[in-house]
Amino acid sequence: MHQRKSYHITFTILLTCVIFTLSCNIKSSIISEEAAYFSLEKNLKEWTECGALIGAEVLIIENNKETFHKSFGWADKESGKKLENGSIWTVMSMAKPFTATAVLMLMEDGKLSLDDPILKYFPEFKGNSQITIRHLLEQSGGDDGKHGNGGHNVVEFESLDDWINDWSMQESSGTFGAFAYSNFNYGALAYIVEKASGQTIENYISDHIITPLNLRQTYVAFSTNSDWTKNVPSRYEWSDSANRFQRFWTHEQQPSWSFYSGALGLWTSARDYASFMQMWLNKGKFGTQQMLKESTVEAALKLHVNAYGEKHFGHGYGWFIEDNPLVFRYGGSAGSLAKAIVSKNCLVVYMTHCGNGKHKRSFEDQLDKMWFPNEN
Repeated sequence: MHQRKSYHITFTILLTCVIFTLSCNIKSSIISEEAAYFSLEKNLKEWTECGALIGAEVLIIENNKETFHKSFGWADKESGKKLENGSIWTVMSMAKPFTATAVLMLMEDGKLSLDDPILKYFPEFKGNSQITIRHLLEQSGGDDGKHGNGGHNVVEFESLDDWINDWSMQESSGTFGAFAYSNFNYGALAYIVEKASGQTIENYISDHIITPLNLRQTYVAFSTNSDWTKNVPSRYEWSDSANRFQRFWTHEQQPSWSFYSGALGLWTSARDYASFMQMWLNKGKFGTQQMLKESTVEAALKLHVNAYGEKHFGHGYGWFIEDNPLVFRYGGSAGSLAKAIVSKNCLVVYMTHCGNGKHKRSFEDQLDKMWFPNEN
């Protein structure tokens, strides 16, 4: 009888200790997360106050739940217009994963093969005839982007056809099979989407990505007459001579390009871009829809070609990839960044209109401290 009582007391003490330990761990985790977000918010406020940043909207989603969403600074500092959640952003190169998604959808539909040679779509192509759609996706076709200032001569043309056909007549001095970042690769992919689908790239993305994902604040064409454009923040560039950011564009002006190029030309909100990334994070699934096959997503998120001499960093199909741990990401020259850590089932969308400066690197350093505290 005494022995049973002793066991009962021992078990009760052990159970109490376990509950207490779990309670302390949960409380510590909550405090740690709250402290991390407090630090993030504090830093972003300081950056806008000291001029290191004009404004930014930050959205963090963990395990399919929104855990942080705040805006800081100004949409237009000169007029004093504060930045608010739900702004529509010029994301520049962050359009590339949308173009890649369109290509992968057409592959799954049997409309093209990733091993199709570029000559199938550009019979008079002057570059390397070995280039395939796969190389374009990987940024490994050898186009070094030197022709037309890396693709930014897009502003000199009125249509995708004119721009890419002009490019196809040029030879490249890059190294075939090695990573070389070029907007032309994704312009060529947009052109191929049009030829394979029979739709314009704008209509294909609208019908097969924007509408199914219910992206209500995402657009592939800009007009100063559109109601939504008033929600687009002004754009800024850092001036070393003035030692500050200077405004060079407002929503009352047309952008310098006139068409969706496959490499740039997307306008979207933080929440919409997060929904697009969440589909990728969920292995191609959005709600009850399987937008891409799991096997396609798995193949796309592999590190296919190393970049910038880094062992664990490079390019997959449409995304920059880190493989230790697995991260897929993209940024744009307007200053924004989107990043997903697969093992943690979390993503962050950092939207801003400050095209250079040190803020993006500082923001990523802050994220690393939050998500990988033992490595910092």
